[in-house]
Amino acid sequence: MLACPGQDDQRQLRAQSGPLGFLLVFALVIAATTLIVALGAGAIDGTQETLDTERTEKTMTQLDSQAALVALGNSQRQRVDLSTGQDNTYTAEAGAGRMRLSYRNQTNGNETEVFSTEMGRIVYETDDGTTVAYQGGGVWRSDGDGNSVMVSPPEFHYRDATLTLPLVTVGSSGTIGDRAVISDANTTRYFPNPDRNGNYTNPLENARVEVAVTSEYYRAWGRYFETRTDGEVEYDHPNDRVTLALVTPLQNTKVTSATSSLSASGTFNLNGNAGNICSPTKVYINSYNSSGTDDGYCEQTPGKDGDIVYGGDIDLTSGSGSSDIHGDVVSGGTVDVGKANGNGAPFVDGNISYSDRCDDSRNACDNRSSGQVSQISGIDQAPAINGIVRTQVNETRSSNDNADSGVPISGDRLNYSAGTVELRAGSYYLQTVDVASGGRVTLNTTDGDIFLAVEENVDLGENASMEVVGDGTVSVYVEGSGGNSNQLSLGKGASITNDGDDAPQFRLFGQDDFTATIGDGSGGNLAKYVGVIYAPPGASGTGTVTLASGVVYGGVLTGTTTIGSGNGGSIHYDEALRTQQVLEQSESIVRVTYIHASTNEVQIANG
Repeated sequence: MLACPGQDDQRQLRAQSGPLGFLLVFALVIAATTLIVALGAGAIDGTQETLDTERTEKTMTQLDSQAALVALGNSQRQRVDLSTGQDNTYTAEAGAGRMRLSYRNQTNGNETEVFSTEMGRIVYETDDGTTVAYQGGGVWRSDGDGNSVMVSPPEFHYRDATLTLPLVTVGSSGTIGDRAVISDANTTRYFPNPDRNGNYTNPLENARVEVAVTSEYYRAWGRYFETRTDGEVEYDHPNDRVTLALVTPLQNTKVTSATSSLSASGTFNLNGNAGNICSPTKVYINSYNSSGTDDGYCEQTPGKDGDIVYGGDIDLTSGSGSSDIHGDVVSGGTVDVGKANGNGAPFVDGNISYSDRCDDSRNACDNRSSGQVSQISGIDQAPAINGIVRTQVNETRSSNDNADSGVPISGDRLNYSAGTVELRAGSYYLQTVDVASGGRVTLNTTDGDIFLAVEENVDLGENASMEVVGDGTVSVYVEGSGGNSNQLSLGKGASITNDGDDAPQFRLFGQDDFTATIGDGSGGNLAKYVGVIYAPPGASGTGTVTLASGVVYGGVLTGTTTIGSGNGGSIHYDEALRTQQVLEQSESIVRVTYIHASTNEVQIANG
């Protein structure tokens, strides 16, 4: 049997439960209090660090404002309160970060460094590793793990194709207390400044401008560039660097004359007879209009807008008197028409304009022209597009549709033995385009445009052809790196054509040394080219286009054009080109025409 506890035992149990309960409650209170204190302390510390960072950002923004007054010449000296109420201090570091401004001439590839300088910084670091810094005229914050944000923008401005970059640098080092004195140290004007460098002048022409920033805050700099411009922003993470690329706008890329150089070095020469495929009247230059009609040149009544515009001399004396020029003749040098009696030279059914003189005499020019003969100061010039051609070829080499073309492309060559091959919409990189005699290549743009980047040259053998079908355009960039004498060659009877002689549909671009021969000079079947040849020679290019038994329907912009031996040739200008920008840069790249750049050093010391 179990014994029941007596009254004394019950009293003893009750006496023990009171202290035990108290101890349990007390322990729970102590544990809860400890937890609350611990959590509260962490929250207080976090809040304190947040407040500390916020106060520092406001202080740095104030420093930014006052430093700008000094750096940009509005004040010789400024004082700023840097007190934060914490034990952390501000530090000036003259060697922190670097900015480099440069530009590359896209005509010859030469690069010019405008400046490369250390930016320096004023930095404050909190207990959790966060840094807040004044650098390059802006305020930045980093969490210490490579993540950074902009607090206040730097002195970097882009508007209306003008880059204004008055870089503010910190030239002092050391610890700074609660008060600082900001003083002007040195200002250097870099651009424009022809006294420093003869090339440091505005406006820029055909240049690629780059701003490179190396900094702990490079990611935030990059996002700022991405937000404030549409330029190309590239990150180099291993080196904490970001680069912004800006390009100057292309000049007017409309082809407004039958043949031109728009260069002081370009000339035009007649050294043979006119050659025509369908016209009953012999003519060297005239015009037609492919816009709004399916009729080609042969189905139209020819016009008189076949202008010849060259920066250099225009020599018509070796041409045939039985053939005419239906358009204006404009020279930045001398126009030579031969003797006053014509001497067998062609007649100009239009105006003659010259800069130097009109030979053999002014009277001879009056007799050989149906319009006005006048002296002019010169002609507008167009820059070479070497950099654009090289960039297009290089980028297409890296990324293209060769593997998906459905045609025999191997080893970056269009390979086929004979017959016909069709190339559809896409972007293709080819070392050469070599169409064998009698071969045929169809460029089908029904589903979209075709883009060809050619490393070396385009060569069509005798009676070979390339035909564009569909409503899209074909753009061909020829770098000409293979050492061939001609980067474009059309043999006897060869052709690049489309329905309706629509010149804007086929556009070929070359560098300033681009050379082309259309026809083989043997007479007989004329070679036919329908499209644009756009290869401006710039200031000193050596490009040439020779019509040796060949006919162009469209327009030619090159260095020197010669209508030469055999049946010679002719150029029929397509007036539809007047409204076409034949070369358009990517809209994703911001344009910059003017640079205003300087470095403005300030010293920051205890005050």
